[in-house]
Amino acid sequence: MKMRKLFAGIAAAATLLGGMVLGAASAQADDITTTVNTSATFTFTAETVEQLTKANLTAYKIGDYVQYGSDKNAAYGVVTNSDNKNAVDSALKTAGVNTANNQDNLAAALNTGALDISAMRPWNSPDKTRKFANALESENKLTGGTQVTFTAAPTGSDESGYSATVNLPAGIYVFIDSATATGSVTKAIPMIVASGTVDTEKKALTNPTAGATVNMKNTKNSVKTKTVDKASAAIGDTLTYTLTGVIANPAPAEFKFTDKPGKGLTIKAGTFKFYADNVEVPATDFTVPSSDVTGGENASFDVTVNDPSKYAGKTIKVTFNAMVNDEASVTDGVVNKLDNYGTDVEVKTGFVGFDFTKVDPDGKGIENVTFQVKDGGTVLYFVKQDDGSYKKAASATTSGATADVKTNGMGKLSFTGLDAAKTYTVTETNRASDVYLDIKPSFTVSFNNGTAVLSRTATSDPWGLVNTTVRTVKNVKSITQLPLTGAAGTTLFTVVALLVAGAGVTVAVKSRQRMH
Repeated sequence: MKMRKLFAGIAAAATLLGGMVLGAASAQADDITTTVNTSATFTFTAETVEQLTKANLTAYKIGDYVQYGSDKNAAYGVVTNSDNKNAVDSALKTAGVNTANNQDNLAAALNTGALDISAMRPWNSPDKTRKFANALESENKLTGGTQVTFTAAPTGSDESGYSATVNLPAGIYVFIDSATATGSVTKAIPMIVASGTVDTEKKALTNPTAGATVNMKNTKNSVKTKTVDKASAAIGDTLTYTLTGVIANPAPAEFKFTDKPGKGLTIKAGTFKFYADNVEVPATDFTVPSSDVTGGENASFDVTVNDPSKYAGKTIKVTFNAMVNDEASVTDGVVNKLDNYGTDVEVKTGFVGFDFTKVDPDGKGIENVTFQVKDGGTVLYFVKQDDGSYKKAASATTSGATADVKTNGMGKLSFTGLDAAKTYTVTETNRASDVYLDIKPSFTVSFNNGTAVLSRTATSDPWGLVNTTVRTVKNVKSITQLPLTGAAGTTLFTVVALLVAGAGVTVAVKSRQRMH
C-alpha cells in the first residue's frame, strides 16, 4: 500500500512524570487500516504496598494507536480516543496548549513537543503535561472509564518495593484515583501512561503493545497533629492552636486541615498564621474562614493549601487563636479536634474551681456576704448559676455578669471556669449586716493538680479569720470573739488599748465639765 508522509514530526518518547511513555505521530496515509486493540500490560510500582492496595484507580483511554499498512510493513500513529475528544481538547486548552478545530490536537501536541517529556520524576513541575493531567481530572469530562483491577495481589518487599499489573488495550491512558487519602497514603495525582516502545533513531512507535511502567503518584502520608498552648484556662481566655502536617512528595491534588472546634470555642478569623518548614509564608497561599467560627457539635472549618505542589515535601504549620466563650462546659472543658485522615486528633483544655464558706463564731453559715475575685489587679466577672454558685463570665458584657458575688443561705460560695495555672485573690467587700464587725479579710487561691489551695498572710488577714484548711472565712459580732493568737492577737490588744484610751479621754472631758 502506497503511503504518503506516514509520520510528520514524531515526538520521541521518554519517561514522563515517572510513568508516561509516549510515541506520537501525526499521520497521513492513503487509508487507516485499523485501531490497535491488542492488550498491553501496565505495571504499577510503589515503595509501599499500601500505595497500591489503597488506590482506587479508573483508566480512561485518551489516545488510540492506529496501524497504517500491512502487518509486515506497518507503521503506527496516535489519534485522540473519540469518546474523550471533548475532554482532551478542553484539558489541552486549559493547560495552555494550542488547539484547532481542523486537527487531532493530542497528536499535534505530541508532534510539536507541546507536552513536556522528562526522564525524571518532577512531582512539583507546573509544566503543561502536569496541567493537562490535572485538568483531565478536575474538568470531569472523561467518559468510558475502566475500573482497574490488578491481575494479582501486589508482590515485592519493603526493601525492593512493590508492583502490580493490569492488562488494557494498547494506547494512552490517564489513571484517576478516586480513593480518599488515609492515614497511610495520599490520594494519587492523575497519571498519564502509554504502552508501546519507540525507536529513538527513527523517532517511530514500533511496538504499540509493549508494556509500560509507572511509579504510583501517591505516597506515604505523615500524620497530622494538633496542639494547644494551655492545658488549663479560664472562660474568656484566648487559646492558641497549632496544626501540623507534611505535604507528601509527590504532592497530592488536595491538602487541607479539617478542624472541628467544640462547644465553648470561638475561632477568631484574622488570627491565622502559616509556616513551611518553620518559615512564615504568605497567607494568600491558603484559604481559611473569613469570619469567626463558633464551635459546636457539628462545627468544622477547613484550612486549605491552595497549591500543594508549591510545598511538596515541606512541613506545614498553621496557628490560630480561639476565645473560650460563655457556652463552655465547666465540667468537660473545651475540646478541639483535627481530622487525621478519618481519625480525630483531640486536644482538651480544662477548667478548675474552688469554694469556701463564710461562718459566724459558732461555725454557722452567714448569708449575703459579698466578695470579689481578682486575677492580678483585674476584677473578674461571674454569672450566677445557683444561690452561691458562680461561673466565670467571658467578659463584663456577658448577660447577667456581676463582679459582686454573694454567699447562699449556708454561707457558701463556689466558683467554676477558672485557670489552674493562675492565682486568684478573694476579698470580702461587704458584710451581711451591721450585726457583724466591718472587718474584710482577703486570701489567695492557687491550684495543685487541680485542687484548690487557700493561702493567707498577716497583711491580707490580720485577724486570722481565714481557715485555709477547712476553707472558712469567719466574721464576729464583737471584738471579744476575735482570735487571740498571732497577728490577730496583737491587733486585738491594739484595739483594746485604743478603746481604753478613748474611755480615758471621755472621763477626763467629763471631769473638766464638772469643775466648771
